[in-house]
Amino acid sequence: MEQQKYPGAKALLEKFHAGQCTPEELALLDEWYANLGDPAAAQLPVEAADAQREAFLERFRTATAPQKVVRMMPPAAKRLLAASILLLVGLALAWLYLRRTQQATPVATALVVENGSGSIKKVTLPDSSEVWLNANASLRWNEDPANKERHLELTGEAFFDVEGSSDHPFILHTRDFTVRVLGTTFSVEAYPQENMSRVSLVSGKVKVCSNADSSVATMLQPGFAATVGKGDSLMLVAAADTSAASWKEGGFAVSALSVRDAVTRLCGRYGYTVRWENTHHLNKQITVALPAQPFEDMLGSLCYMNHKRFSISGKLVTIH
Repeated sequence: MEQQKYPGAKALLEKFHAGQCTPEELALLDEWYANLGDPAAAQLPVEAADAQREAFLERFRTATAPQKVVRMMPPAAKRLLAASILLLVGLALAWLYLRRTQQATPVATALVVENGSGSIKKVTLPDSSEVWLNANASLRWNEDPANKERHLELTGEAFFDVEGSSDHPFILHTRDFTVRVLGTTFSVEAYPQENMSRVSLVSGKVKVCSNADSSVATMLQPGFAATVGKGDSLMLVAAADTSAASWKEGGFAVSALSVRDAVTRLCGRYGYTVRWENTHHLNKQITVALPAQPFEDMLGSLCYMNHKRFSISGKLVTIH
């Protein structure tokens, strides 16, 4: 190739061999090649010369085309990537399992209610049953959907109106007995300081079992009451006092209760403690029903019936 005919040809060819030619420079080389006066090529037939030029150009373009770089991932990196994918899939599956398990498993519900002195509190339980708590009474409700049972623990005195459900038994626990209820109304006396507990049935049906001996049980009928002594396996069933739950309307009623427990129960309702100076006949069993009236009037009536007097200093009642 003649230097003066093709100025800059040497530098361009060097760029060609280094694979650094631009598209414009490649087009210029094509034009130069087409004008070459190669004697050897001139002696070839026209078709053979054209074919030779095309073959040269193809080799020329292939040699200068940019090469694709394929990067291979090291084996250790492949193993790490696979482990990461498996870990993510495992975590996703575990999350889905836990979510379904939590949604499918019923959750037990609990409720604790405590009533102070001098008042009566009405409580609506989660199953829509209603409970009236006398003063100083407390209850703990626990519903376990997995076992389909409703459990309630009572301390003190309460009246119940239970929503019936044969598929979800209502079970009441006190210190001295357990009551299994099927849609009914009843009252319970379970004072911790007294030596007996009693359930009186108004309507429906309940089964009462002694905690000291589960074989001692009775199916109570409306209008009857079951009494169990503290730590005693014996159970006394007798006609119930119809005024047993008069305390709901502010009255006071006890049945077959000692004088000591009757006075203590009345005073405790209003937040008083009792001191005994006159201790005669404190264990005598009494039955009494007093209408709603001021505390001192009810205490005066109770003392009068049992030949006693009282005085009040602050929150202390002294029985003379």
